[in-house]
Amino acid sequence: MWLLWVVLGIAVIAAMSAGLALGMHLLFPRMSERARVIWASALAAFLPMSLAFGGFFMEANVAQDDFFIATLALVVLSFVILSVCCLPPAWWATTRLARGKDEAPQLDSDDPELIEG
Repeated sequence: MWLLWVVLGIAVIAAMSAGLALGMHLLFPRMSERARVIWASALAAFLPMSLAFGGFFMEANVAQDDFFIATLALVVLSFVILSVCCLPPAWWATTRLARGKDEAPQLDSDDPELIEG
C-alpha cells in the first residue's frame, strides 16, 4: 500500500512541475525556456521538501554527529527529486508550449480588406 502512495506522490510532484511551467509560460511569456524549466522544476521539488526540512530542523539536535549526515541526505534527496521527477515534466510542458512560436501565420491572398481590417 505504501508503494501506491509513493507513486501518487511522484505523480503529484510531476504534475505540479508541469503546471508551474504552464503557469510561467502564461504569466512570463518573455522568460527564456531554460529559465522557465529550471524555476518551475525547482519550485515543484523544493516546496514539498520544505515540509521535510521544517520537520527535521524542529526535532533535530545540532550537537549530535548525525545532524550533518541527515541534512546532507535531505539535500541529496531534494536534488534527486528535482532531477528525476521535476525537470522532465517541466521541460516537456515548455517544449510543447513553444512548438508554434517561430511560425507566423501567413495570408494566402493580398486583399486589402484582410490586411487593413
